[in-house]
Amino acid sequence: MQSYIETLGRLIASQVAPHPRRARRMLTAAYSWVRFSGKRKKLTDAKSAYARMNGRVADTLIRGMNQPQQAVMVNIFMPCELMHAMGLTPMFPEGLSVYVACTACQHVFAERAETSGIPESFCSYHKTMIGMAESGVLPKPLLIAGTTLACDANQLSFRHLAAHYPAPLTLIDVPAREDDAAVACVAVQDVVVADQLRELARTLETLTGRKLDEAKLRESMACANRTLALMREYANLRAEVSQDTTMTGELCSLIATHCLLGHADGENYVRELIETAKRAPRRETTRRKRIFFIHTLPNWQDSMIRMLETENRCELVGCDITFDSLMPLDPDKPFESMARRLLANVNGGRSTRRIDNAIAWAKKLNADVVIVFCHWGCKQTMGLSTLAKRRLEEAGLPTLVLDGDGCDSRNVADGQMVTRVGAFLEQLEGMDA
Repeated sequence: MQSYIETLGRLIASQVAPHPRRARRMLTAAYSWVRFSGKRKKLTDAKSAYARMNGRVADTLIRGMNQPQQAVMVNIFMPCELMHAMGLTPMFPEGLSVYVACTACQHVFAERAETSGIPESFCSYHKTMIGMAESGVLPKPLLIAGTTLACDANQLSFRHLAAHYPAPLTLIDVPAREDDAAVACVAVQDVVVADQLRELARTLETLTGRKLDEAKLRESMACANRTLALMREYANLRAEVSQDTTMTGELCSLIATHCLLGHADGENYVRELIETAKRAPRRETTRRKRIFFIHTLPNWQDSMIRMLETENRCELVGCDITFDSLMPLDPDKPFESMARRLLANVNGGRSTRRIDNAIAWAKKLNADVVIVFCHWGCKQTMGLSTLAKRRLEEAGLPTLVLDGDGCDSRNVADGQMVTRVGAFLEQLEGMDA
């Protein structure tokens, strides 16, 4: 990490305990620069599209921290079309903690959470967020809203934060949908989840003192539907071209199909990806290995940046969470559409749903290899890693299971990670010699 960022991180960390609001202002000032540089970036290639979207995500975090009374803390799987329709800002630990890590001050927040009794083995994304809240850097949001889908950490951390602030809490219970479920059972589940989302809308109306404009909700859903269709179009293009990619860019794609789904920023980003892909060179023009990533990416880690982004040995073609539920939506049935998308998400139910989906998208995107990233504290990904490796390799996709952390360097054996990824790539390159 560049020395000036490390210096900034130390300055912010030094202010957390004595002056938490000052630390917050320093963080938002740093993110304001990311927002400004993103706006100034001209669209030329995939990396410029990433930078522009990175600025839009930074703007979301700034608004959430500066106007917390208009922010809803959500997990990555919460349908946010409802928030966008009501002019509210979604704040999500996966984005917040990644930005904090890239500002080199995540340690102070993780340690703060641990001193209050949060286990060291807890998910680092959520632990960082808890530390920010308990130190007073992260202000109280209007509402905390999560789902039971996939991530068990958010159910614990969101309840913890709701008691800490205190703040209203809503958890959407998403039943695990089996692929062979009866049609009648599926219909009942759709109604149950849709009704919970309607109740969330009523809660937001009470908290904000304003009615949900149904026309705006339909507009948000139409935007979401276009974004998902555009992502499917982009995947078709991406399968046949080579692009210079970054881990931050793949995280931006994940956010576009999740927390910024239903917002113009997400739609515009995917349109820009399509534009860059249409003028990118064919994949046959390069010998770089095409990597499909499972789970989140350690975009703060310099050694992985050098290996995956700058050595010209490989390129990232996608992340499985981006493609976890790209189904068409019906803007005229917003609550039913949000419910069906939650229930159709491959992260719910058996782990084989997620693995089969990853195999399908890796092949569609013409990936050469797969990396399964076992983020610190994510029991779901760690639990499926051995089965995923076997199934992926049976499908003809060489697979590396890699232990790491998406936002806390204390949990990373950096040298070991570099050695393992380097050896993996060398083995694959040797097979082509």
